[in-house]
Amino acid sequence: MDVFEAIRTTRAMRRLDPSREVPEADLRTILEAATKGPSGGNRQPVRWLVVRDPELKRRVAEVYRQEAYAFLQQLTEQTPDVRSYYHLADHLGEAPLLVIPCAAGDPARLPASVYPAVQNLMLAARALGLGSALTTIHRGNEAAVKAILGIPEDVHTFAIIPVGHPLGRWGEAPRKPLAEVAFQDRWGAPLS
Repeated sequence: MDVFEAIRTTRAMRRLDPSREVPEADLRTILEAATKGPSGGNRQPVRWLVVRDPELKRRVAEVYRQEAYAFLQQLTEQTPDVRSYYHLADHLGEAPLLVIPCAAGDPARLPASVYPAVQNLMLAARALGLGSALTTIHRGNEAAVKAILGIPEDVHTFAIIPVGHPLGRWGEAPRKPLAEVAFQDRWGAPLS
């Protein structure tokens, strides 16, 4: 798949087929792609925790659901995707696997090394026909997730990424035009 098509069509796939496992070879391929992401000083601080165990997924999903519902009930603006947010909150534990990027160190500096690797993982998943979605809502009760999964106290979790065969269709998600989101030289100045 052409990289630009993968970029255009990689979208949050929150509805995944719980009956179709992710092949081990595909899992290794997307994790390998993730390790190729740029990182500060090429330190590669990200560690990838893959959760396949149904009971662990269920327990993580319980924490996630509580945090997600608390967050979603505070939304003042309903977006077109709100139903899919609730779907993920109710079905996270059914995803064939959960990938959790983790890293130890300064949480203010680590995201610059974590999220490029996450994007590589998601693009590789798309190239293989696998859906994924990045969510961080669990971080409202990160301690509970860390306790369930035995993650050391000094290690931070940056996302939960459910991965599986999508139930939805690939395609470009609606996006704002470039003129609304890019400026030149000064805030609000149009891009030439």
